[in-house]
Amino acid sequence: MNILQIRGEFRDNGPGTQSLYISRELIRRGHKVFAISSGGVMVEKFEQNGITHTQIPYIAYGKRNPLNILKSIFLLRKYFDKHTIDVVHAHNAATLYMAYLASRFLKDKEISFFHSCRGIELRKMFTWRNWIYKKYPATIFAVSQWTKEQLINIGVDSKKIIVTNNGVDTDKYDITKKEQFKKEIRDEYKIPYDSIVIGIVGALGSKGHDELIRAFSMIKDEFPDAYLLIVGGGEKLEEFKNLAIEKGISKRCVFTGLRMDSYKLHAAMDIFCLASYWGEMFPNVLLEAMAYANPLISTKLSGIPEIVTEDVGFLIEPKNTRELAEKLKILLKNDNLRAKLGRNAYSKLKSKYTISKIVDKIETAYLTK
Repeated sequence: MNILQIRGEFRDNGPGTQSLYISRELIRRGHKVFAISSGGVMVEKFEQNGITHTQIPYIAYGKRNPLNILKSIFLLRKYFDKHTIDVVHAHNAATLYMAYLASRFLKDKEISFFHSCRGIELRKMFTWRNWIYKKYPATIFAVSQWTKEQLINIGVDSKKIIVTNNGVDTDKYDITKKEQFKKEIRDEYKIPYDSIVIGIVGALGSKGHDELIRAFSMIKDEFPDAYLLIVGGGEKLEEFKNLAIEKGISKRCVFTGLRMDSYKLHAAMDIFCLASYWGEMFPNVLLEAMAYANPLISTKLSGIPEIVTEDVGFLIEPKNTRELAEKLKILLKNDNLRAKLGRNAYSKLKSKYTISKIVDKIETAYLTK
């Protein structure tokens, strides 16, 4: 099949990386994959993997005025005329509709449409947007069971929804290289090799980096060999660095800034914590931590409880710093528990969340549409 992956922008985030992982796996299975976006840092990686990318600047989030939408539809129709596309897999709603409208101008050609949906609009002033899902001209790939239930609750036909979680490329997040990457990263940041490292990966904002800093400061004296490894960039970087200084943990709190090699950073960690309080749906970073057999601590938010079950880690309430500190203490005190939860996490990943298993579902949907 000829398959088009389309998104407003291919950024280095969940939808961007999943688009790339899905595309690579489809190519391995003999399909031809194309990509369209307004650009983004992931475009180079698409092209490095033999995926032809076409840039349409008008489909970017900030440029979707009526005139540019019409331009985009016209360019997409020309694209469909030139390429024999069988499947359009959109990774945001706006591009799905533009591609669908463009396809209506084709003669003697039917294209199947699919949309990977993270979740519905929850912000009160924007919930009116959710009507769009009820009229969707596509099969919806819901990223979690939670997302599927949210879609059903607003009136979407359950028969149009297939749960396809995020997946991890275990060739990249390779547990056999954990010790190699661990040494490389700990040497780079001068973290003692025998210390216990608590880590978090993600853009600094609502993912709970500040909660982790506060929680760690509450237990730092009890665990002098523990370190924090905070991976991510953003406007709050200096604010969080100052918070670490204020809480007296700056010498044991490593800030890496933005890194594009998170597969190495995860390997340097012993405990992974994602204390998000908003915006998560089915976080890739939890799955990536599981790929290195790391136990998890995260929040009771959206689809996270589907990942963080009691056999792989702990769930806490968002913004409950004291509860987070208590769960950290449990894992820091008990080497055997950390190892057991980590083994379970790795087994769960291999059985449910490899990109190969996710694409099994996606490919079946493509072929049976």
